[in-house]
Amino acid sequence: MIMKLKMFFMLLAAGLLSLNLQSCDDDDDKGIAVSAELQNAFSDKYPDTRVMKWETEGGHYVAEFYNDRYEADAWFTPDGVWQMTETDLPYNALPAAVRNAFQSSQYAQWRVEDVDMVERRAMETVYVIEVESGNQEIDLHYNVDGILVKEVSDMGGGAGNYLPSELTDAMRAFIEEHYPGASIIETDLEPNWMEVDIIHDRTAKEVRFTTTGEWISTSWDVRLTDVPQVVKDAAQAAYPGFRMDDADYVQTPAGDYYLIELEKGEQDVYVKVQADGTVLK
Repeated sequence: MIMKLKMFFMLLAAGLLSLNLQSCDDDDDKGIAVSAELQNAFSDKYPDTRVMKWETEGGHYVAEFYNDRYEADAWFTPDGVWQMTETDLPYNALPAAVRNAFQSSQYAQWRVEDVDMVERRAMETVYVIEVESGNQEIDLHYNVDGILVKEVSDMGGGAGNYLPSELTDAMRAFIEEHYPGASIIETDLEPNWMEVDIIHDRTAKEVRFTTTGEWISTSWDVRLTDVPQVVKDAAQAAYPGFRMDDADYVQTPAGDYYLIELEKGEQDVYVKVQADGTVLK
């Protein structure tokens, strides 16, 4: 009889513990409670849409929900200002222009690991295709027209990496004056500069400013066939035996030049050449 009672109480305790753990798991699944201000901010952005769960990450409040049938996270500041929404997409849901651009790229045979649609305040929508081959992982950022904005090594870190950095009024004014009609695609604050990716004249360009707002440079990819022959000859003369691999056009306050990448075996070098063939030190 005593053994039966011991067994009964052991089973009862185990059952209560299991229920308690389940209750804790359920509470975790429900996320956190948020202010009416945040709830209203979400409803204003996505009317008639239910939040599955609220969480906090990196000083932001993140609402998990379904965006047109796809899992999505909307990021807000604590006072309810929407910053961005990251939506997980199946590959076939990408705009046709993006799929076509990817399929004609050098990464077409790589395995597609993930696809995100990233919408950010005061910026154009970006589609990020994460691809991998062996130990290499690359994130390809396209705009809706299929223009490749940039390709970056995938460093992990989740959707928080997509959060925009604020531009100063001076930075925006500079872009509007020198690149009229440009769309701002991405912003990224580095330790020593602010990087702004734009689309101007259907070309992806990278504009850099100091952290205090002074313009440093603007650069974009140039096909080798579009590089003047005098520039290519000067680059080859500077590094005989090397093969030209890539070229950028760079604008700076001190003047413009072509940045030519050359390679020989495992060795890569870069040379700056002005349009008249002058090699810069």
